[in-house]
Amino acid sequence: MSGERTWVDVQKKTFTRWANSFLRYRALKLENLEDDLTDGINLVQLLEILSDKSLGKYNKAPKLKPQKLENISAALKFIQAQGIKLVGIGPEDIHDRNLKLDLGLIWTLILRFQIQRGGPDANAKAELLEWVKKQVAPYGLKPKNFNMDWTDGKVISALTDSLKPGVLPFDGLTGNALNDTETAMDAAEREYAITKLMDAVDMVEMPDELAVMTYVSLFRDWFNGDQARRAAELEAERLRKMKMANPAESYAEGPGLVQAYTNNKAPFTIHFINYFNEPVNIGTDEFTVSIVDGHGAPVHFNQKDNANGTYSVDYTPSSTGTFVVTILLRGENIKGSPYHAKVSGPSATHTHAYGPGVEGARVGQYAPFYVQSKDENGNNVPAGNDPFHVKVERDFEGEIPSDFKDPGTGLYEGGYTPIKPGFYTVHITLGGENIAGSPFHPLIEQGNAGKSFAEGPGLHAGKTDHVNPFKITSVDADGKPVTAGGDPFEVKISGPENVQPTIKDNGDGTYDVEYSVGTPGDYTIDVSLHGTPVKDSPFHPHIKASADPNQSYAEGPGLESLVDNEPGVFTIHALDKNGQPRNDGGDPFDVSITNPDGSEQKPHVVDNNDGTYTVTYDPANPGDYTVHVNLEGSPIKDTPVKVHCKSGTDAGLSGFTTFQFTVQTRDKHGNNKTFGGDDFRVTISGPASVDVSTTDNNDGSYSAAYALTQKGAYSVAVHLNGKELGGSPFKQEL
Repeated sequence: MSGERTWVDVQKKTFTRWANSFLRYRALKLENLEDDLTDGINLVQLLEILSDKSLGKYNKAPKLKPQKLENISAALKFIQAQGIKLVGIGPEDIHDRNLKLDLGLIWTLILRFQIQRGGPDANAKAELLEWVKKQVAPYGLKPKNFNMDWTDGKVISALTDSLKPGVLPFDGLTGNALNDTETAMDAAEREYAITKLMDAVDMVEMPDELAVMTYVSLFRDWFNGDQARRAAELEAERLRKMKMANPAESYAEGPGLVQAYTNNKAPFTIHFINYFNEPVNIGTDEFTVSIVDGHGAPVHFNQKDNANGTYSVDYTPSSTGTFVVTILLRGENIKGSPYHAKVSGPSATHTHAYGPGVEGARVGQYAPFYVQSKDENGNNVPAGNDPFHVKVERDFEGEIPSDFKDPGTGLYEGGYTPIKPGFYTVHITLGGENIAGSPFHPLIEQGNAGKSFAEGPGLHAGKTDHVNPFKITSVDADGKPVTAGGDPFEVKISGPENVQPTIKDNGDGTYDVEYSVGTPGDYTIDVSLHGTPVKDSPFHPHIKASADPNQSYAEGPGLESLVDNEPGVFTIHALDKNGQPRNDGGDPFDVSITNPDGSEQKPHVVDNNDGTYTVTYDPANPGDYTVHVNLEGSPIKDTPVKVHCKSGTDAGLSGFTTFQFTVQTRDKHGNNKTFGGDDFRVTISGPASVDVSTTDNNDGSYSAAYALTQKGAYSVAVHLNGKELGGSPFKQEL
């Protein structure tokens, strides 16, 4: 009977033996499961054997607890990294000899690496039981579990016999469960090398489900291995039955036998067929291959035994024509031999290139081009490796970097990145011979002539002996302003005399142009880029003679005498350097007047557009005025001029300053008095005090006289004998 044994004891024994069946490959062994896992070394070793992976560095001689826990922790982390869930177990549990958790850990490894063999988390128990049922069904058994159904020895006996029928006298079982079980386990170990993970007594008296499953899984492993061994034996038998290859049925195929291309591998494959019209899947040395080119010269080739009844052969033709491939098997041509392969290759005169890099591109943008390889009949060559060569040059600056790629399709890809505008030269050769159209001369644009434009006064009019400016603005083909310099704009000016303009590159897409001529007349300005006129070019400016300060002069009363209440007016006459009067305007005469107090005033200048200019200025105060007339920084003839200004009479400001009046006295009857003696007084109030002189004329009349010295409104009051005269006071304004 079981005595004190429990399922724990059964599992411990079974799991320990299972672990040792692997640890023995490293000369290791667990004596006591819970004791021999505490330092993590055996656990790490077991995991490396099961997974065929390294756990990396670990402490191989741990002395301290932290070192042991570190080993155990590394093992648990590795298990979890394999997608295996661990619940409720940590390094401390294993170190502290928690047997039940140790058993759970080992069962997890058995389940993954033994029963499921690293497969998905399926119902391992159901699958294993289903396999057992299938094996023992011929023996009339139908087990439903991995515990009680195994106690009578029948299932284990049937399972042992099923792997190799006859190893057990199943019909002669003794009926003693322990004896029959022991016999079956011994036979399994003897016939199949299945380790006794369990003792017979444990299976009969205390069948633990997990222990039984662990042990039974070894039977399934042997069965699966036996199936593989049987398949291998059948394959070996099939190989032994293979016959030698038949020349009449063996054949070759591949482009190297039909159509090939120069400088490219021309492969083909030889297939050996036996006399039963089946492929021969092993090599043979009973055949020969020979290849000659269109001139009858032998061609080198490579040959490889594929170890499956086929041989791979390839050669690389260097010339065009018909190549003859002969394949003999034991001195006899195989089917189709000799083969006649047509070898094609590119013709320089038929090959052409296209794309921006050979047709025209933009500065700063990658300029790709493509070379289409064509044979002498004008057909595309669908293969690469031919000796094309590319060289890109910028005029006067030599070769620039370029790339050239061979995708192996016969369409080659090249390109370069131009950093300056201008015409480039692209040489494309095949074996030293120019292809069609080579060398190419693409225009690399920054600015586009048709979009670029010029503007400024120098394009429409100008003066002799003066700088006549205009500006060129570079615009690209998309109509966007160019923001960098470098465009080789050309400016040509023709007319009454030869002109050499100056062009300044501002580095921002604009160019300042200046020119000067000494002869007046009609000129033509051609502005071009890469030989093409810019927008609206040519231009036709009329250059007129300019005024000369040494010949020009001024005249008029404003240069002779002045009064401070009248404007000063004079006329400037513009004459050219030959002393000829100008008949149009536009000269930049600069006139300034220095006032008597040293201040400056700017007069009003009117361009009469006939070569004369009317100048008007204001002499506000008496004194000496200086008139300056300059033309482009130089004084004209006989200037500056000093003019004296006198005070002028202002009628509006002139007026009366002395006043008098006479008063006639009358008696109460209205008769004029004829004698004097009255008290006659006059008082005047206003902006200033006024002295009044009064006179008694002794004839009944009285006179008053006074002078007003300051402008303003005054009030005049007249009194006779202390009484105000009728109409007094009266108002008077100066």
